[in-house]
Amino acid sequence: MHSKSNISITGFLVCLFLLGLFLAGCYGNPSRVVDNDFVGTWHIDTTRINISISVSPGSGADIAVFMPFVNENYQSFKNLLKEPESIVVTSTSAEDPSTGTYSLQFSTGYVFNGSYQLVRNILFLHFYDLQGERYTIPCQADGTTLQIVYSTPYMRALLKDYIAEYFPDEANYLFSVLSAVSPTIEGVSVYSTRIRGSVEQYDQP
Repeated sequence: MHSKSNISITGFLVCLFLLGLFLAGCYGNPSRVVDNDFVGTWHIDTTRINISISVSPGSGADIAVFMPFVNENYQSFKNLLKEPESIVVTSTSAEDPSTGTYSLQFSTGYVFNGSYQLVRNILFLHFYDLQGERYTIPCQADGTTLQIVYSTPYMRALLKDYIAEYFPDEANYLFSVLSAVSPTIEGVSVYSTRIRGSVEQYDQP
């Protein structure tokens, strides 16, 4: 009886010890659970901007307009993704590495400040079109580079603004052709040269 009692107590203590380790892993230093690779100052690498435009079967007339238009304006489309020039990400506290603030610095001098919440180590930024509509843009970083993926809705908004500015007389027709012939338009831009511990401070515009 005494031997069985000792075995039971020993087993209970082992279970208690393992439970303590588990809780320490879950509720100890959160930075061990969520590694915020985004904190620091990022600068755009303009050589690593890419736009992918799909083409679906459509009317011959639409495609005959669409292809030359895209070929002639592709570099200008890429220029739309050269902003912002820098992204500054600041962690709010060591206790909560999944939340913080960010600033977008544009070449015009305009600065937009916002807050972020990391979800499965994906950073979500907010960009706006010329009409003020907000788009949520996901980013991923590996500690060396930060990559932004621009979705079709945001790219359509950018191209609509571009067409309205540079082709005002043909804007409605060109955008209808773009929408009909190209079901997906996606963009990617890459930021690098992160500077840890050197976070610039910007005033809210």
